[in-house]
Amino acid sequence: MTTYPEASPDTAPEALPEVPPKTLNLAQPVFIGAERHPEKTAFLCREGVTSYEALADRITALAGALEQLGLQNGDKVGLLLYNTSAFAVAYFALLSIGIAVIPLNTRLTAPELDTILNDAEARLLISSLEFYEAVTRLQVPALEGIILDTELLQNESELDPLLNSFPLSCALYRMDELLERQLSPAMPLPYDLPPDTLATLIYTSGTTGKPKGVMLSHQNILADARANVAVIEAVPDDRFITISPLFHVFGQTNILVSAMLAGASVVLVRKFSPKTVLEAIQRHKVTFMAAVPTMYLMMLTHLREKIFDLSSLRVCHSGAAPMAVETFHDVEKFFGAPVQEGYGLSEASSIVCSNPLHGVRKPGAVGLPLNGVKIRVLLEDRQEAAPGEIGELYIQGDIVMLGYYKRPEETEKTLLSFPDGIWLKTKDLAYKDEDGYIHIVDRTDDLINIGGVKVYPREIEEVFYKHPAVQAVAVTGVPSTLHHEAIKAFVVPKNGHECTREILLEFCRGQLADFKIPKYYEFVDAIPQGATGKILRKDLSRDI
Repeated sequence: MTTYPEASPDTAPEALPEVPPKTLNLAQPVFIGAERHPEKTAFLCREGVTSYEALADRITALAGALEQLGLQNGDKVGLLLYNTSAFAVAYFALLSIGIAVIPLNTRLTAPELDTILNDAEARLLISSLEFYEAVTRLQVPALEGIILDTELLQNESELDPLLNSFPLSCALYRMDELLERQLSPAMPLPYDLPPDTLATLIYTSGTTGKPKGVMLSHQNILADARANVAVIEAVPDDRFITISPLFHVFGQTNILVSAMLAGASVVLVRKFSPKTVLEAIQRHKVTFMAAVPTMYLMMLTHLREKIFDLSSLRVCHSGAAPMAVETFHDVEKFFGAPVQEGYGLSEASSIVCSNPLHGVRKPGAVGLPLNGVKIRVLLEDRQEAAPGEIGELYIQGDIVMLGYYKRPEETEKTLLSFPDGIWLKTKDLAYKDEDGYIHIVDRTDDLINIGGVKVYPREIEEVFYKHPAVQAVAVTGVPSTLHHEAIKAFVVPKNGHECTREILLEFCRGQLADFKIPKYYEFVDAIPQGATGKILRKDLSRDI
């Protein structure tokens, strides 16, 4: 446990812009920033530097173009883009006029995109030439048009054949032409919207079936971003970096919206690669980074082989999945900045709780609830769990979603009514310690049934990470008998280290009860991950 001194007034973050209590808009912070510091850098990316004033102008221009195309408050539009300025412009332009954003996973195939766009009833799709092939195979009857970002186009002549042979019946537009047509010196503020106006539909990964659209309002995301800015102590001089994809709520809330609220700058990295991110931190003097543990593990591999100047970093935030204690200490050693571990989920707009930067940080814990957030750990009979007792995590606050789109039954199972209001049932197993810090144990779906005894994969993985030959590990259950399972470990060995089943079995003895020691082992080059770096246990082979 590490203790840091309390923050002094000199280091406290600047007061956040006031938002009207009855109406608000997620795009407002950009326009407030454009009024207060128009020349300040909002984004740095391979396409160039964008000031707050230029960003607000482009947002206004695209919003005007969208309205001319017939879109209006309440419509829904898909975004299929990498971490680019085009994503940010489109995201805030849509929000500014009350259109809901459907951020799309850039790894999805055309049929998978069809499923989401059809379910969401999207009227328009904003994408880029990088996804031209997938876009041309879409089968979304309600889609009225597609806007293509051509910002990275090198040769105009290469574009004409693509546009002239576009196979879909819907209209096709170029974003640059729409912007040029609409650009003007005027910079009106976004529309005032009721706080519960739908801002975005975040589709889950579909680990338990078809993807579900998580409905997040302007108030949901703004409340979470404001609480995030406070807990990370963000200031206008900060430089954030987009390690996680912006199509994920983690990237939108923790980076994009939080940075705009703080009046800070964002370094846009199109796609995650360890070397690219480390080079960007060094080149642009990044101060704040947020990533998931598997991404940190990948960057650590590079840091052990080459020295990067990461001295500008003041905090390394970790979320989306629990970080092994060994990884926690390695990140602090090699990145030279404190790890601020937190916890969140899409249904709660992203971040829910976090270790404080100044005060007590506990490796392995995900900290305390953010401002305005209430947390309970409940047993199966809905009784409050005692300190140290494992139960299921429940959340209440303005950050909790409106529900699942067009899925009232799923919503009813997840948003539960209690005497003191509605609480979000997370399916995450956790416990509170004596200080009130939350410790995530595992997902209820990931528990392994060993002869009727429930085993937590994370407990086993923590032991494996202590072994010097283990680069990464994932543990899951595999069929053993009719009603029970055996434990299987998927291990990525470190280069130059001998790593065998016998070595790991011997290492586990004395650290784990016999029934918790994995019986089966598979040595792999990589652990399957989602777009945000979260382990995809459903993709692990259940063969023995």
